[in-house]
Amino acid sequence: MSILFYRELRIMDHLKGMVRETGYYDTLGVNVDATYFEIRKAYYLKATQVHPDKNLGDPKAAEEFRALGEAFQVLSDPTTRARFGKHGKLCISQDYWIHTDTTYCIMFGSEPFEDYIGQFAMNTFYSLLEMEEETLDLEVRKEKATEKMGAFRKEREEKLIKFMKDRIQPFVDGRKDEFVKWVDSEARTLSTVACGEYMLHSIGHVYWAKARKELGKKRAFGGLDGWVENKGPRAYEMRPQIGSAKEAERVVLQQDMMEPEDFEDRFRTRIIQDLEAPTFGIRWDAAMLDLVITLSNVSHAILNEPTVPEDVLKLRAEALEMFGMIFQGATAPFLREGSLRNEDEVEYPDSDMDI
Repeated sequence: MSILFYRELRIMDHLKGMVRETGYYDTLGVNVDATYFEIRKAYYLKATQVHPDKNLGDPKAAEEFRALGEAFQVLSDPTTRARFGKHGKLCISQDYWIHTDTTYCIMFGSEPFEDYIGQFAMNTFYSLLEMEEETLDLEVRKEKATEKMGAFRKEREEKLIKFMKDRIQPFVDGRKDEFVKWVDSEARTLSTVACGEYMLHSIGHVYWAKARKELGKKRAFGGLDGWVENKGPRAYEMRPQIGSAKEAERVVLQQDMMEPEDFEDRFRTRIIQDLEAPTFGIRWDAAMLDLVITLSNVSHAILNEPTVPEDVLKLRAEALEMFGMIFQGATAPFLREGSLRNEDEVEYPDSDMDI
């Protein structure tokens, strides 16, 4: 599929009778011949207004946010959009909605977590692409936007490096109790925002895994075998976050088995694929790659700064390991109500197994 596919889809949607129902289009406030750019922009503007973090305790806003995510998920994928146009909403499998509530977070990140991850690169790429002159050839616009995105990513990483160095400094200075209390308090606060546990777990896992690797430790916990079933009244609610966090862990493991250049190429390919033949799976993978590559680069810079003594670098690694463990919230006393993994309930045949 290519850009041409969307042109054909617009013609098809214009044909009388092709669109069985317009509910999703109405939800986003776009025409049935809207382009992916128009659908994406409409979703971002509307979803940002009713985001749960900005409308605490407002059930109407929460329902509208969910409905917008559902509409975007269907209309941003050519296959499901065509199926919806021909058969209506009932043709979409209920299993398709497992990640609906995390759509916004995966696409645009999370404002409360901006200090920890910055702005997602894909979102920046589309903003840059939109700013380029429409009279230019699309390939030229893509090339210009990609070049500018590289500069943005470098600036983003520099900000994150400074932020994280400042945050772990108390541990390095010997104020470990103060550091632990602050990180635990920060994690518990962030766990209450939309997709909070997914973001905490994913960020924490990257820092934890990279720090342990630098310290020469095996992964005493982590990986898919460490997952336990989330039970109780929040079980269904947490499924999207559990699935997303699992994917982030997979990407961390994949990174260790690939050359850095190949991993970077995979990310750039996903960005272009989302433009030419967008699917939720592609943009999901791009978001995971973006998060893992960015935080891995931040970790490497912090733990391998050439002018810093070895003993200080080791303390930084220990601080990042502790930071990641607390953010994941997988063990006492850092367990939270919504923690996605409870290692205290998992028995391993070998606690030092390397997964």
